[in-house]
Amino acid sequence: MAAPPSAPPMEVTKPVPGQGGAPPFEPAKPYPGQAQDTEAGVRGRSYDRLPCCGLGIGWVLFILGFIFGAIPWYVGALLLCFYRRDHREKPGFIACAVAAVIGTIIIIIAAVLPTEVRVHHY
Repeated sequence: MAAPPSAPPMEVTKPVPGQGGAPPFEPAKPYPGQAQDTEAGVRGRSYDRLPCCGLGIGWVLFILGFIFGAIPWYVGALLLCFYRRDHREKPGFIACAVAAVIGTIIIIIAAVLPTEVRVHHY
């Protein structure tokens, strides 16, 4: 039996600059319409961790409002107006503002209702 014909040896060539993909030392270009990430690592971008164990100041104030009364909620509601560093903090501040409004309504209703309605003497 005859041996099968062997394949001709393949020749390995080096890539020619200018043909094909980008050179290995040059970063790949983004697709048209895709934004470049020029501010990676800058505070306020989604790559950074939030300051309070990854939660954010607003959510920490919201949780502390249940422990220390409504005062942290009022602080969070004020920070909603003035804190512009990180857009990811906003939902926690909004939760504080909503809790502060609801807490204020409950406090006003409790203060206005006469004591005879709130306390029953049997």
